[in-house]
Amino acid sequence: MADRNFDDLAERFRKRIYGGLKGDIRLAILNRDLAPVLGAAQSSSLTVVDAGGGQGQFALNLAAAGHELWITDISAGMLQLAQEQAVARGLESRVQTLQLPLQALSADARTSAADLLLCHAVLEWLEHPQQALVHLAECLVPGGYLSLTFYNRRALEFRLLQRGSLRQLDRNHESGNWGGHPGSLTPQNPLLPEDVMGWVEQAGLSLVAHSGIRCFHDFMTPEMRDKLPPEAIVEKELAYSRIDPYRQLARYVHLLCRRA
Repeated sequence: MADRNFDDLAERFRKRIYGGLKGDIRLAILNRDLAPVLGAAQSSSLTVVDAGGGQGQFALNLAAAGHELWITDISAGMLQLAQEQAVARGLESRVQTLQLPLQALSADARTSAADLLLCHAVLEWLEHPQQALVHLAECLVPGGYLSLTFYNRRALEFRLLQRGSLRQLDRNHESGNWGGHPGSLTPQNPLLPEDVMGWVEQAGLSLVAHSGIRCFHDFMTPEMRDKLPPEAIVEKELAYSRIDPYRQLARYVHLLCRRA
């Protein structure tokens, strides 16, 4: 298994992951969780690094708020889309893009240590996610924050159980490969929240916030989702995003961590 490059799926990734109601839920959770960090900065400019940031959908909003932003990724296609969006929004003076792997970020002299480091939906596509988390911790200034999201294996297991795909579930456990067909957006290495929280502690980071992203959205039928106002779904996702057991079954997990 190798780290996944999204050059072949850049446009599809944008539409499926970041567009529509799924994107609205993700944005609402991240904005809520990061509000204390961004609010504390007040009028000062933060150094923000989006590691494996792809098109930088969330990070570009931080640049628009006045922060200095680096977007790094191994995918040239993703970074091209990020640069186009930065230019379209008049942010090119505060946004830099760098093509390099996450594991090389801490040693790259072109970037500064981050006040806020974003790593969203990246670890689950890596061959060695725990080692990557150690590299991320090294990229932070003392007292800096890491905003980490990852695909929750518990949610995938429950979805397979719900569908009656018991043999596929057993095969995934036996092989250790959870990805779908070559064009699938199901990651090859979805992660267990309890594992990641252990890695966070071992990397010298403390946990500040823990939220689920899409706790129930993905378990609703399309017909039911279409009957409800999107705002009502987002509101309830926010309300239940920090309550177990709903948080434990969320499609993605968001951890906000701080370096001592």
